[in-house]
Amino acid sequence: MGTSYTDVQNGNWVLKILHVSSLWRDREEMKQSQELEKEEEVMVNGQVNNNHDDDDEEEECEVCRIDDDDDDDEGALEFDRDSFSRLLRRVSLTEAKLYAQMSYLGNLAYCIPKIKPGNLLKYHGLCFVTSSLEKKELAMKAEKKHMSAEKPGADGKTEDEAEGKEQKNNGRRISASSAYHIAASAASYLHSHTRSILPFKSLKAECGQDSPEQGSGTVDSINIMDSDVASFMATTDSVTAVVAAKEEVKQAVADDLKSTRLSPCEWFICDDDHSGTRFFVIQGSESLASWQANLLFEPVQFEGLDVLVHRGIYEAAKGIYEQMLPEVRAHLKSYGKHAAFRFTGHSLGGSLSLLVNLMLLVRGEVPAASLLPVITFGAPSIMCGGDSLLCKLGLPRSHVQSITMHRDIVPRAFSCNYPNHVAELLKAVNGNFRNHPCLNNQKLLYAPMGELLILQPDEKFSPHHPLLPSGSGLYFLDCPLLDKDDAEKQLRMAKMVFLNSPHPLEILSDRSAYGSEGTIQRDHDMNSYLRSVRGVIRQELNRIRKARREHRRKLWGPLVLPRGMSAGIIVGRPVASSNSVMGLDQFNFSGIIHTGKESLKRFSRLVASQHMRLLVVLLFPARLLLLGAYSVISFN
Repeated sequence: MGTSYTDVQNGNWVLKILHVSSLWRDREEMKQSQELEKEEEVMVNGQVNNNHDDDDEEEECEVCRIDDDDDDDEGALEFDRDSFSRLLRRVSLTEAKLYAQMSYLGNLAYCIPKIKPGNLLKYHGLCFVTSSLEKKELAMKAEKKHMSAEKPGADGKTEDEAEGKEQKNNGRRISASSAYHIAASAASYLHSHTRSILPFKSLKAECGQDSPEQGSGTVDSINIMDSDVASFMATTDSVTAVVAAKEEVKQAVADDLKSTRLSPCEWFICDDDHSGTRFFVIQGSESLASWQANLLFEPVQFEGLDVLVHRGIYEAAKGIYEQMLPEVRAHLKSYGKHAAFRFTGHSLGGSLSLLVNLMLLVRGEVPAASLLPVITFGAPSIMCGGDSLLCKLGLPRSHVQSITMHRDIVPRAFSCNYPNHVAELLKAVNGNFRNHPCLNNQKLLYAPMGELLILQPDEKFSPHHPLLPSGSGLYFLDCPLLDKDDAEKQLRMAKMVFLNSPHPLEILSDRSAYGSEGTIQRDHDMNSYLRSVRGVIRQELNRIRKARREHRRKLWGPLVLPRGMSAGIIVGRPVASSNSVMGLDQFNFSGIIHTGKESLKRFSRLVASQHMRLLVVLLFPARLLLLGAYSVISFN
């Protein structure tokens, strides 16, 4: 088909959610969707009536509740570049260096086998501890050792069972039921629709009866559509199959995700011995297991609390939690109350890092004081009521710091405004969406939580965002208003405006967005985050150097360049001022001595007022000091 395995991996899972309407282009599918919508309308109306009669109605999460006043003011809160920029705060150099370190580790998570512990320690001061790959290898060795111990009494049937166990241990395979259901759906759709997209058969077989001119036109039209479009349409159908699948199939997927033998995303752990901090770094979507987590996006309750969470990612976090828990306990045992934990990750890995971090606190394994803020890069929102959860747990909003590239589609995937037909479709095929507060009240699946940081790279790398200041930068989106209620409302509206500009559908409508070289990959790739953050640091360092040079010029300029005198002071001959004409208004040697004396007095007052060390005097021009000393002696 002309599609490499890398391109399939890089195909963004967001596409499957936001363009579901493309499935209903055929008449038969359109009729089926209309029937589902009619059935859903009846069910929703009945559910609404029951909810109004029920006194024990479930309380809406705070982040999803929209008051009537908010509806009235929503249209008035329009942002342009100036008004939006007033809500931005540029990160400090110290903060930028921290984010650069985390982005480097996040980029390293995609090449764990190539990590050299010696270089990591030498250049970054971090000690490599372990990784998911090592855990898998140890588990497989233990499994093989156990099987070899039972081998003398085993027959052929037992060997088949052992082979099945070995396949189950492979983290890049999924259960038969869920794999068959997803793969069959995609294969069926491809088989029936891709003939008009890709030339699977011989071109002569497809258009043998057509004229040469007509055949040439067919070739051109076929070449316009590439393998990325075929992959997109097939996986879109897979998403619908998962959303509408029976609970038994989805539970089979969930059981695989939370299995301690599987790892939806690879991860590694390293330590900073000087600060007692242990870093947990999780990569994004790279395996079939991670795709299962992405596709199972229905809302479920998080840890028995009144907060809804993305089911697939939550189930995956449960498995990673069990894998990481021994390393958490070991670090606590070594450092006690001085132990600190930092979780970070990219894309799906960022969402997993957030959930594992919160689970450690909710389950009482780690005190809140030991959990450093979670830093994510290009991670999708996965909670409905996340900010209220942070408040209940006694955590500040800064505990979650989500860094988003200015045009990254993934953080917008679940937090953009969903069209009505998509929302109704989700409610029709899956009952969990019918009472989903975020979808009902804000027309989004999951709301952003914590602090949002917006990263704008250099314009040569990616076009600037219309709401952001020109030039590269990394900004906190914050509201400086004193009134907390007004500030919260304005901040929420600003987030919504940013996450919908550009809207994911607008990004997808651009043909240059697709493929390994497309804008989607460019603005979401972890390496792009790393390069952009480092670019911000270089820009800030240049700004600081320029400011220091300007400060030194203003500080020392009056001392080195006295009023009315030129920069050059030559002993033994007259020196003309900068305003004099050749041969006129020349100063004699005594005038120069007098000027040197005044400069020395001003310098002495500066040293005394600034409490500068006497060593600084040695840095002053020796010639001027000699002239000043000579003038003092002559005066006396």
